[in-house]
Amino acid sequence: MTDSFAEMKRELYELMQRSRRGNFAPPLPEGVTPSEARTIMMVAGLRCEGEDVRPGRVAEMTHTTPSALSQTFKTLEEKGLIERRRASGDYRAVTVSLTEEGERVAEEGRRLRDEHMDAAMAYVGVEEMQHLVRIMRKMTEFYEQDFERAGKSRAEGDDAPCA
Repeated sequence: MTDSFAEMKRELYELMQRSRRGNFAPPLPEGVTPSEARTIMMVAGLRCEGEDVRPGRVAEMTHTTPSALSQTFKTLEEKGLIERRRASGDYRAVTVSLTEEGERVAEEGRRLRDEHMDAAMAYVGVEEMQHLVRIMRKMTEFYEQDFERAGKSRAEGDDAPCA
């Protein structure tokens, strides 16, 4: 292994650690925490896909434990951003939906996320971002294959960010 390769590997690990510790996420809509925003965005996204939004699915997609998600749902309900209802036909099943105010917060979250990404892309440049996306796709494929080789599902692996 050459010194330059070892240096590049060290720098990559350092940058990965900095990105994990740093707050490189888009700004949040006013009045919500990162966990609440992530949950609202996931509920909105699942609903857009035409799914009945079930707490278990939200927990799975946000890599959150059901008990932690339950607490987040409770807070979002208290803030008037979501509603939980019993699903018809199965009294045990619960569905989650955004209130009108929750929809407004989700829309604001999408706007802030898009502005943030536009600014990042303008700063880095479209060509460089295309390279980054290509490289990240390859790295994701590598890690997915690595999980498969180890007999793990992606859900058992490290936390992944939500869109």
